[in-house]
Amino acid sequence: MQRTPLPHELAVETVERKGVGHPDTLADGIAELASIRYSQHCLDTAGAVLHHNLDKVAVLGGRAAFTDTDGAYDRPLRVVFGGRISTSFAGRELPVREILEQAAIERLRATLPGFDRVRLEIRHETTDSSKFPHWFAPRSLDDLPEWTRAFSNDTAYLVGSGPRTAAESVALLAEAWFRRHAWAGSDIKALVVRRGESWTVTVCVPALAGHLVTSAEFDDAVTASARELTAELEQRLPGRVDVVCNTRGSRTGPISGQYFTLSGSAIDYGEDGLVGRGNARTGLISGAHLSGNEATFGKNPAYHVGKVGGWLADEAARAVAVEFGPCRIGVLWRNGATYDQPASVEITTSEPAPPGKAEELVRATLARTDWMEDLLSGRYLPRIEPVEELLASLTQAAG
Repeated sequence: MQRTPLPHELAVETVERKGVGHPDTLADGIAELASIRYSQHCLDTAGAVLHHNLDKVAVLGGRAAFTDTDGAYDRPLRVVFGGRISTSFAGRELPVREILEQAAIERLRATLPGFDRVRLEIRHETTDSSKFPHWFAPRSLDDLPEWTRAFSNDTAYLVGSGPRTAAESVALLAEAWFRRHAWAGSDIKALVVRRGESWTVTVCVPALAGHLVTSAEFDDAVTASARELTAELEQRLPGRVDVVCNTRGSRTGPISGQYFTLSGSAIDYGEDGLVGRGNARTGLISGAHLSGNEATFGKNPAYHVGKVGGWLADEAARAVAVEFGPCRIGVLWRNGATYDQPASVEITTSEPAPPGKAEELVRATLARTDWMEDLLSGRYLPRIEPVEELLASLTQAAG
């Protein structure tokens, strides 16, 4: 049977990155940080992570009224928390609203360079509805069946792959490269297309109010940075490199007529974001990868297959890649199965592996139970990696 090619083996590879300030990425980050902060509070007060799924966050754009070089919000940005969450333990109320609101503010402040100019409203639409009377109001740890035995809460297929391809590193680098500048907002979007050894990098970069005054000044700043990025890429990539920025931009008219922002994001224009519509847990949208059927952000890190299963698939891919190079690992779990008992495992390697050796590595990974610390440390929080690290990884991937 012919195997599905790995991304680096394809004649054409396409990779997209929605930057940390993109509305969809904002929703992902808020959901993930809210889950982390809630889980940490539960561990401190109850000794275990209580039931919650916060993967239903919506970021509904506000509206800024712009002058030629500035502006002000006249309609607030709204963050809406949906999903289900435990609001009490052993009869004691938990400060759920406070935890979620603080997480939203923390995340927006960290990812929007103009956060202090944003008007913000936070709405709570979470519920504690369940057919099980104590699922979201546990009387003790005995009401948490996963406390002693973690198992998949759904039937789901998760895919991990590794290592990053050169195109994936370029997409991440494009965002990090422009975000270093004080004039750049954080809603940077990059699309990389590799055709054989020819590379096209298209980047959309917003200007941040208070740093550039004219459209020409904005165009000059973007062009200069793009030229420098092109030179760096040409040193590390085979073939031709073409970096194109702000394709709808212009050197004429007021800067507010260009991609001009107060916050650093298109939320100023009413753009909305939802969890799961943007980057995968890898931080990228890689069309050449097979896709699982689960979003990760905001899901329970104690047992939810969309979080734990994703972590296990990623760790399995990393273990196999160290031994056998580029690989893809697909794992299917059925509802109620422990994580060391998947219904199926699919392993694709670039180079032939000795019979059973790759599966042995995967099975050993699926037997691990140490995911919690890594997940609560922010493993899947959207982030910008340092330019120097991305350049080093690109050199390694291209070599």
